[in-house]
Amino acid sequence: PTSPRPKPPPGPMAAAPPHPPAAAAWWSYFFLFDGSKVKEEGDPTRAGICHFAPPQTPLGQQELLCSQVAGVVRWMAETSGSPPQLIRLRKLKFAVRVDGAYLWVLGCTADLPDVSCQRFLDHLIGLFYFYNGPLSQAYQERPWEELDQEWERYVTHLQRNTSDLHRIFNSLWAVDKTKVDPLLLLKAALILQTCQRTLHVLAGCIIYKGRVVSTQLPPSLTAKVLLQDAETSLEGLPANGDQLQDEEIIQPPLKGSRLPQGVRITSVYLLENEAAMLRDFPLEWMARSPGGSAAATAAISNGPGGAALERRVLYVHRVRGLVLALLAEERFVESQSSVEDVYHSSLASLNGLEVHLKETLPKDGPSSSSGKSSSYGFAHYDSIQKVLATNFLPAASPQDQHFLRAVSLIHADFDQLPTASEITVRYVGPLGECLGGIGMAGLGASPGSQ
Repeated sequence: PTSPRPKPPPGPMAAAPPHPPAAAAWWSYFFLFDGSKVKEEGDPTRAGICHFAPPQTPLGQQELLCSQVAGVVRWMAETSGSPPQLIRLRKLKFAVRVDGAYLWVLGCTADLPDVSCQRFLDHLIGLFYFYNGPLSQAYQERPWEELDQEWERYVTHLQRNTSDLHRIFNSLWAVDKTKVDPLLLLKAALILQTCQRTLHVLAGCIIYKGRVVSTQLPPSLTAKVLLQDAETSLEGLPANGDQLQDEEIIQPPLKGSRLPQGVRITSVYLLENEAAMLRDFPLEWMARSPGGSAAATAAISNGPGGAALERRVLYVHRVRGLVLALLAEERFVESQSSVEDVYHSSLASLNGLEVHLKETLPKDGPSSSSGKSSSYGFAHYDSIQKVLATNFLPAASPQDQHFLRAVSLIHADFDQLPTASEITVRYVGPLGECLGGIGMAGLGASPGSQ
């Protein structure tokens, strides 16, 4: 017999606190809820809360919000045939993702574009699967407290690596190429190409202080690898290549082997489409001799939405503020010679590149740039590479808010166009006139009317 259709929750989310404690300005809540733990009328809601942020939210408020959102999602799924992807309130909006009994929810401010809110949630989910594998398996085999720390790292990373414009476009942080000698960018690309010639290495990227210097990876994978710049400081790794202890890395690399100083290797999990993009990307490794990257990889089920996951390994080498991250086939960890080849072929070049970037780029990151003048600002977004170029500072002034609102509306509209690949928006004049263009099309708008 089918279960009775649930009644819509009274006053959906009406009692949710409007100002959550200790949340960033643009987001309010993030939680993962396991509905299989709350089936009967008497089952406590707290039994299904796998993770809730901010963690200092009173438990009663956590239960209230989880039960109300879960009730709305179930009611809409049973009445319309599919769960909602977005729930809008007066001051908040909730991006929603459902996978079997699991429910993910990210609450954002109402002025953040719908598509940005949803992509932030997808990115959080993608980070978990990339570094931890199947969700259900992780929660069966590992302590929830440990997984809580994983989610906290991802949320913290998302907050630290976003500005107003980056949040609107969900773009990658990249070095300002106008402030870097082109020869340094070429040197970074050559380091990656050299590593790519090593057996089993697929592709990689180089990051400096949280910003992409050069990448061979598709944007979705680059965004996940960017976590490596912030998630773990490798200065504490054993010197002289001493063996890492199992507890230092959840999935210990190269058991019984020695890793070079400053290097770690962990297992990661790619979605089928990500693995296909890596194979199909027009990279040099596709033309290498057989046996380099054509190894068959067993797929693991229980990815998001039932998609299969494919296991790879991630090689990370930190040289002070510089990080080299390489994706490789699983057999890479079995080849001590391959690990040593990558390390020794890149070590001197990485040290030189780090020194030159440190001398060239602003010491305090993007916020120390000269910024825009009072009469002109611009933002150029490449939706293929997910890269944003702008002269706006991360902290927007009150005068910038008109521009940001206009950009948000423009992006929300033109993100729906499958043929649009680039957008340029300019802010001209003391009071501001917002001029935008997508591809060859021009768009005029007044920020005061947006």
